[in-house]
This record gives sequence, structure tokens and C-alpha cells, in this order.
Amino acid sequence: MAIDNPNTVDAVGIDPESGHAVLVIQDQMDWSDPAAHFRALQKKISSYVAFIQNGQLEVTAIHAKGRPPRIGIVMLFEPPASAVAILAGVGDELAKVGIDFGYGPLPEGYNRAN
Repeated sequence: MAIDNPNTVDAVGIDPESGHAVLVIQDQMDWSDPAAHFRALQKKISSYVAFIQNGQLEVTAIHAKGRPPRIGIVMLFEPPASAVAILAGVGDELAKVGIDFGYGPLPEGYNRAN
């Protein structure tokens, strides 16, 4: 389950600081083909938005009920500077439908499975 499988939710959790219900995308793709990378992200994000908007988040993850949604991408590879502006635009578009957005590396203290 990861970016290459757009029909699954990789993980759901609660951000202890913000209280958001966070749907995590595990992005293990490198950026050697940015167009392919963005196509994969677009499919996965669209699937997550549908999951949120059709009520499946609150049905599937009871602990998410009543919490604001957030889509978070955990990236194995740092995006190139040219991708950062596009990712910011994704965040702007998601904000318009009430979904918070963020991306970054695997947080400190977590081990990456090999």
C-alpha cells in the first residue's frame, strides 16, 4: 500500500497537536520522472478526497469522527524545487474544500522499513 495503489488508504491517525484526522500517503517514488510522480500523487489524493467527502473516513476510522481532515504525504525522496510550488498549489486547492494538506520526510524517531 503506497502511492502506486491509489485505491487504498495507507494509514489514518490523529495528529496529537492539531487534532486533525490525518490520512497518510506513503510516497516511496523518486523524482526522476516528475510528471509520472505527479500523476500518481493526483490519483492518490483524488481517491483520498473522495474517501473523505463520501463519509468513508468517519465510518472506517471511528476515532476520526468530527475531526478536521488532513492529507499528509510522507516522502522518501525530497521533491525538487520545481515541485514545491505545485505541492503548495495542491494545498491551496484542498483548503478550498476544507482539507488541510502537508508533506515532508518520515518524522524523526520512526524507522523506515527496508
